[in-house]
Amino acid sequence: MRRHDDTENSVILPQRAPYLEIADAIRKEILSKGRKPHTRLPSEPELVRRYGVARATIRRSLAKLQEERLIYSRQGAGSYVAEQRVEQDLDELLSFTAFMVYHGIKPGSSLLTAEVQRLQEPESPVLRALGLKPGTPVIHLRRIRTGGGEPLVIASTWLPAALFTGFLQQYLEKRSVYDIMASMGYEPTDAVQTIEAVTLGAAEARLLAVPPGSPALLIHRLAYAGGVAVEYAEDYYRGDRTKFRLRSNVLEHRVGEKSRHEQFAL
Repeated sequence: MRRHDDTENSVILPQRAPYLEIADAIRKEILSKGRKPHTRLPSEPELVRRYGVARATIRRSLAKLQEERLIYSRQGAGSYVAEQRVEQDLDELLSFTAFMVYHGIKPGSSLLTAEVQRLQEPESPVLRALGLKPGTPVIHLRRIRTGGGEPLVIASTWLPAALFTGFLQQYLEKRSVYDIMASMGYEPTDAVQTIEAVTLGAAEARLLAVPPGSPALLIHRLAYAGGVAVEYAEDYYRGDRTKFRLRSNVLEHRVGEKSRHEQFAL
């Protein structure tokens, strides 16, 4: 037991379990030394000798790190450093480029499609979302978004062509789409986003360099600028490299604001 005597009435603090201390040490080594994904960790016997504990304790430490998805194991082959997941806040509207830069990851983009479309289906989700009539021209972009040179997202974007004259003449592979939109007077300031778990078909899996049937997160987004719908997007995020976070206090604040102005029927 450790004793804390900073105050007149001492407080007895429970000692942390050895497996947690060892997990902390391994975690610190991985992060501080920048171990690359798929780097093999020392074997269990090596870790037993290093830390002077039972093998069962080492296994609990490794299991703890697997729960955190910091490492993964291969039966009969040992434990390895896992690929780091990119964590994104759903309550903040940031371009992919700005988000990557904020996290210190070099962003990249590969342009697959850049064209003007005239969608004719009245029930098209693009037309419905943007409030456009069939045949109205829309700008369609399809890109592979990369982080640190690795494909992370298949991004499909539609914009009302009438609002963005000359958009396709911009340097689309290097400039942020949101930056271009802002320069044309329609910077997205608000959005409605939905998220669902899906599995990737062969074509999408090939673009993201994962096996067919791999998990992904599909984000539908309708973005507004000053109340005007300016972007509809469908983005496939690699499920093994991405997680999303929503701060509950932000949601509670928004619901609280709404409840003060509206009557809810339950």
